[in-house]
Amino acid sequence: MTPGAGGSRWVLLLTSGDPHRLSEAAAMAASAASLGTDVTLVWLSGALEALVSGRLDDEPGEPGTASRLLAEARDTGRLHAMACSAAVVESGATPEALRASVDDIVGWPTIVALLRNAEKSFVW
Repeated sequence: MTPGAGGSRWVLLLTSGDPHRLSEAAAMAASAASLGTDVTLVWLSGALEALVSGRLDDEPGEPGTASRLLAEARDTGRLHAMACSAAVVESGATPEALRASVDDIVGWPTIVALLRNAEKSFVW
């Protein structure tokens, strides 16, 4: 996927490991992607820990789990997932363990460039 090719670009900085907040972010990202918006997720701190530990779907009784919504959004070709390299080091996760969940592991200069080029950005 080439972010921004022919459409709007959003960046979501995911910081919270709270399952309900991650479900909301996943729903927003999936909806935006389905409507033609290119979305880049940047996994940071608690959100990255939830991703690594498999806690994305800890919200009981929710019909659309965060991991399912994100998988469907990735299937559109409009969702690009990145992990912050500093958060990866802090979490103790290996890059190999993240390869199925993220497209890239990047540093802050890349994240700042994404934010500068985004039409909209959100912190979750």
